[in-house]
Amino acid sequence: MHLDFRTRFYLGLFTVSLIFFLSILLASNLGVDLGRFIYHELIFNIVLAVMSFEITCLGADTGNGPTFHTFYMATVLIRLVLSLTVFILFFLKANAGKAEKLSFILCFFFFYFAYTIFEIICLYHKLQGKSEK
Repeated sequence: MHLDFRTRFYLGLFTVSLIFFLSILLASNLGVDLGRFIYHELIFNIVLAVMSFEITCLGADTGNGPTFHTFYMATVLIRLVLSLTVFILFFLKANAGKAEKLSFILCFFFFYFAYTIFEIICLYHKLQGKSEK
């Protein structure tokens, strides 16, 4: 049974997100304080991954190299602006101590890079032209 490209991505995204969610619950039950914004960070990075995946697919579907690069750079810019906005809002509005700020930064970047790597792995076959449509 062959699933189409988007179905495989969303199934993989669900699986990875479920693993992260269960890991957060396990860490919380073991007494590890990951901060009060950990679930917000997880959801934010899931939304970034979906947005980035969909926009990059639009560029890849055109079959035009310069158009693809334009779409890809647009996703990079959007991710950067949204992430900086989250950081600025957190540091201006959140009443957090040093430990919670450090926890926020480390967890945010972990999720950011984990979902970015997941997205690149999923897009790799599409960009190489080896996936079924």
